[in-house]
Amino acid sequence: MNVKNFIIGTVAAAVVYFFLGWLFYGTLFKDIWPVAEGATFNIGYNTLGCLFSGAGLAYVFGKFGNMSLQSAAMTAGIMGLLSAISMRLFMMASGNCTSMSTMMTDAGVSLVMGAVAGAAINFLVGKFGGSNE
Repeated sequence: MNVKNFIIGTVAAAVVYFFLGWLFYGTLFKDIWPVAEGATFNIGYNTLGCLFSGAGLAYVFGKFGNMSLQSAAMTAGIMGLLSAISMRLFMMASGNCTSMSTMMTDAGVSLVMGAVAGAAINFLVGKFGGSNE
């Protein structure tokens, strides 16, 4: 895997996750995961979460090699969807998520965010990256 491509992909996806997260979770669906009473939102942890999510996608895409923009968006969207559903089911098992509609809304948001992040990785690595060797 090319380190340059990994870094470009990580940053591209992290920026997408950060801004789409703000749009979806901070504006459109802000009541879906409210901040716990007495707690404050931690932008540092949020940024790290975006970076690690982006790094996961960039790593997988580095292993897949070249793909079309549509394939990248579909692959990352499906990864986001499956990851969100699995995490929300774990949360439902522990009582931290009690609503099936919340789970499905979050899964849809994760599908869209993953698809856009995958397209961003594909586009920017194709434009500024090197070979995948």
